[in-house]
Amino acid sequence: GRSDVVVFYSGHGVPGQRSGRGYLLPVNADPDAAEINGYPIDLLYENLGKLKEAKSIRVFLDACFSGDSHRGMLIRSASPVFVKAALPKSAGRMTVLTAASGSQLASWDETAKHGLFTHHLLDALYGKGDANGDGTVTVREAKAWLDRHMTRAARRTYGRDQRASLNGAADTALS
Repeated sequence: GRSDVVVFYSGHGVPGQRSGRGYLLPVNADPDAAEINGYPIDLLYENLGKLKEAKSIRVFLDACFSGDSHRGMLIRSASPVFVKAALPKSAGRMTVLTAASGSQLASWDETAKHGLFTHHLLDALYGKGDANGDGTVTVREAKAWLDRHMTRAARRTYGRDQRASLNGAADTALS
């Protein structure tokens, strides 16, 4: 009951072409065969939900599940498809903060060479997100920082809407 489990993933998510599930895609995987060589996001949530002894579980995903990327479609000859994985019922201590909501794309930061979400999440966790100045950054404060700064950067840089998605307890302390 004293361990905090943190999972951070930055990379591609793709929709399964047959299953409709969202998959995290390893760097060497074939996006056209996500059901075989991807990792189902709902399975990640389900497995993390089984960690009964963890004090808290935090998941940060800098990915979207459209099958699209800043270099073009990952899945050959396909239009973007959007999937959303629900948290399992057993996820009471789990908080998930993701780079984009529903049908939005997760934007890439060309200067920093990682996602806009990662850039602005790190700013928030290192203290810029501490809205009330109490020395603690909560999930709610981090999301508010992302909504203000990441969303603005995506709109200004790419002309698109990108809003972080939150599932779980908003009052959880992150840093």
